[in-house]
Amino acid sequence: MSLPKIAVERPVTMLMGLAALVILGIVSLTKLPVDLTPNLEFPALSVVTTYSQASPQEVEKSITRVIESAVSAVNDIDSIESTSSEGRSVVTISFKWGTDLDARASDVREKLDFAKRLLPSDASSPSVFKFSTSLIPTMIISITGSEDQEYLYNLAENQIKPKIEQTPGVANVSLNGGIKKIVSVEVYRNRLEAYGLSIDNLANVLALENQNQAGGYTYEGVYKYLLRMQGEFKTLEDIENVVVTVKNGIPIRLKEIARVRYANSTDQGIARVNGKPAVSLTIYKQADRNTVQVSKDIHKTLKELSLSLPETIKIDTILDTAEAVNNSIANVRNAALQGGLLAVVILLMFLWNFRTVLIIAISIPTSIIATFITMYFFGVSLNIVSLGGLALGVGMMVDSSIVVLENIFYYRQKGYGRFKAAVLATEEVMLPIIASTLTTVAVFLPIVFVEGFTAQIFRDLALTVSISLLVSLVVAITVVPMLGSQMVHIEENCYLRKLEDAFNRLWNALVGWYERRLAWALAHKRKALFGIFGTFITLGLVILIFIGKEGMPQTDQGQFSIRAQFPVGTRREYVDTITKEMEKVLLEALGKNLKAMQVQIGAGGVMAFGGENEYTVNFRISLISPKKRSKGINKIIEESRIALKPFPAKITVQNSGGFMMGGGAALTVEVQGDDLEQSEKLVDRIIKLAEEVPEIRNVSANRSDSLPEIVLRINRVAASKLGFNSFTLAQMIKTAFGGKTATRLAAEGGDMDVIVQLEEQSRSSVDDIYSLQVPSPVGRLVPLASLLDQYKTTGPKAINRKNNRRTVTISMDYYGKSLNQVISTLQSRIKKEVFVPRGFSISYGGSFKDMQESFRQLTLALLLAIFLVYAVMASQFESLWAPFVILFTVPFGFVGSLLLLFIMGKTLNTISFLGFVILVGIVVNNGIILIDHMNNQIKSGKKPDEAALESGVRRIRPIMMTTLTTILGLIPLALGIGEGSELYIPLAVSILGGLALSTVITLVVIPTVYAALRNRIPIKIHED
Repeated sequence: MSLPKIAVERPVTMLMGLAALVILGIVSLTKLPVDLTPNLEFPALSVVTTYSQASPQEVEKSITRVIESAVSAVNDIDSIESTSSEGRSVVTISFKWGTDLDARASDVREKLDFAKRLLPSDASSPSVFKFSTSLIPTMIISITGSEDQEYLYNLAENQIKPKIEQTPGVANVSLNGGIKKIVSVEVYRNRLEAYGLSIDNLANVLALENQNQAGGYTYEGVYKYLLRMQGEFKTLEDIENVVVTVKNGIPIRLKEIARVRYANSTDQGIARVNGKPAVSLTIYKQADRNTVQVSKDIHKTLKELSLSLPETIKIDTILDTAEAVNNSIANVRNAALQGGLLAVVILLMFLWNFRTVLIIAISIPTSIIATFITMYFFGVSLNIVSLGGLALGVGMMVDSSIVVLENIFYYRQKGYGRFKAAVLATEEVMLPIIASTLTTVAVFLPIVFVEGFTAQIFRDLALTVSISLLVSLVVAITVVPMLGSQMVHIEENCYLRKLEDAFNRLWNALVGWYERRLAWALAHKRKALFGIFGTFITLGLVILIFIGKEGMPQTDQGQFSIRAQFPVGTRREYVDTITKEMEKVLLEALGKNLKAMQVQIGAGGVMAFGGENEYTVNFRISLISPKKRSKGINKIIEESRIALKPFPAKITVQNSGGFMMGGGAALTVEVQGDDLEQSEKLVDRIIKLAEEVPEIRNVSANRSDSLPEIVLRINRVAASKLGFNSFTLAQMIKTAFGGKTATRLAAEGGDMDVIVQLEEQSRSSVDDIYSLQVPSPVGRLVPLASLLDQYKTTGPKAINRKNNRRTVTISMDYYGKSLNQVISTLQSRIKKEVFVPRGFSISYGGSFKDMQESFRQLTLALLLAIFLVYAVMASQFESLWAPFVILFTVPFGFVGSLLLLFIMGKTLNTISFLGFVILVGIVVNNGIILIDHMNNQIKSGKKPDEAALESGVRRIRPIMMTTLTTILGLIPLALGIGEGSELYIPLAVSILGGLALSTVITLVVIPTVYAALRNRIPIKIHED
């Protein structure tokens, strides 16, 4: 007994099964996490090590090279990149896609455990971090309402930040801005030398004195007492009265040789919001947590906090990714609903029967709800990718049901009873619709074999589309015949009779026109086929040459960033003054489009990856919704760049809406070579050429400006005679001139660092270093001048390496043309005008490299998809030539995609290329229906030409119905209204254009090619 027959004969069983499916789907939906994107885990690890106040060269030599050497033996490494900057080493290890990152992270930590012994003793322990979308801030809030920056800082640090950190799902909170109070111990140099003290020992004494210790127990009578030694500092007086030495029996207190006072630290930088002083908190969520729920919990925490804060204090949200999540998901959801509604309208136009339309309409929500069950078990979140898959498939979900129901109508009109008609009609088309569904699903299987970023993004889409289509197939061969046997009646529709008659007249005229054209093509096969193939293939090749190409399309999420780099060594006060002028210019330029502008001078940074120096300014601009502004984000970015051009800083403006991690350079040129002088010349030449290309913007190199240095070299012979070594002297100099955090003072507003260093007037010049006298282990005061040699030089602010070679990366963006056009111009000029010395190499990266890699991977997926579709069709027809005929439609699908992309001004990018892959499984469906019907006609004794003509006329109705429902289901996505919709515009346009053209061509080409081959090759048709 067939499945349709069981469904028709047991309607109650089918209804109960359907109800169970819907209930489980709804329960699964309530448990699905909600996020903007899939939680991507990039195959890369970063090893971060701090080495306080060490120069970039020292960091490279003592930290970076050691770590690079240690981790290079780990398996599956693709590349090792490093940046050695002042006091920090960051080594990034990129692995091949598909690598088990947890296993490799364990291997890296194991190698680092051995390498720790080779690192300087005062360097931090290396920390290993994974790259994932959780590194993107979930929320940024600002705290304003008081001119007292110290008060704002303490409020944020001691009350607001701890509460937010306790919120479920929050991983990390970083604080920027405000004034942090510290205790400054400013040592008088003359008194330090008079008492023969070492400033390092002074710091150690403070650390040892600031202690509370347990002392065990003692007994008195029947009582047992806990002994506790209390020495912790409570006030400045406690610190001032610490005895640091004893001379001639007289205790010498700290206040006699140093000034102890409260001071302000600038480590947290300067922050402003919309031109007003502020403290900002950047909040990161845990990788596996629901963005929307975490945001709700944070807002709840902030609401509770506001009740206990002074009325003047204002907490504003600068960035909340949950807003983008909700808006993007709502837009995709609305596109799916609108597409589904349009598909239902098309069905009503063809069938003119509300009951019938209701039957088919049931398959859409049923298929979607059932898909949620699979998403739950596979751990797929509700995001714009997974929901986009459902929106993409909403028009295709009814295809199988349409074919079944249209055939039931056909049998009912021939006089069959409703039960028999439902069973026979479904059984007749069951194999073709199974094959059609499997060909569509098959194109998503190659994504499993695709590597890289593209595969990680679109696995969610592949899963949701595939499952929803498979569920819709089951619905079509079970629920539809069951409902059709109960609800399909051949009756006149008195309400829409006039409209139906008008539509039928128009439709019959169209079918008649098509029949005449197909008859002509069958009579003139060679002329028709050569004309069609020649015209459209030529058109496709021409468009392919001229259409713009890029990687992932940027999205307008209403966020962009500005980085202003002042010359190295620029004083903070000057940077702050100029930045205030820049803020005024931006506030005027952005006008009503601005939602919020956050400014950060110094500090900042992403979690553990370190902050900025005091001559770097970062702006984060939040705009109002795209619906409410008249300009796109790229236009606003260009206007902002022009407005800031007069200022004395290197300005870089970037769209923060690059998909996923966002903000990366569109194009990079990597110059590798160890000769620094040659490298500088080569980089300067390439930068000059890039800046001469009109469409290139934001040209910058990561070589950075040179830092002025004074190199101190120890006279080892003289030092050893007096009992000194390099480490001891370096620590003394570091504490005296750079300061050392000796301990912390417990205060009511929070613990404060106690910083020990020489008073400012004793560390203001180079001469102060040489004239400083330090006590030797043998009891003598020795001037540093007798132990050190010095020379002045300059050194790089940062040293960048890739695969053990020094590398300078030149980054740039583009505007006005497509990526491939811009890179083609630049590559041509570099090739003609730049001489690359021996030992140097030039390579291209950024989005350009990503585009090349994604195109390569998707080309592989495309070829695999074509083979799998061919294999499915060959199995269905038990023939090698029938699927070959159907594949003739695929090139026309590609031409249609390119044509519509070109007309709408879109580029060929990773998303639109994915549309090509999906098209392979869609455009063949109409051919399957035609070939299957033609085979049935041949079996009944008709000649090939006659069978081809009759099949085209008979099947044009279901073909047009399924095609139009799919096309109309895609139109809301193709129009791209709302946030996040830019991602799906090229995909929807690609599929829409390809399906539209291939359908028209299929109705002529498939019958014509079929008849031509059948007339020449006597091939036996497989008998069921």
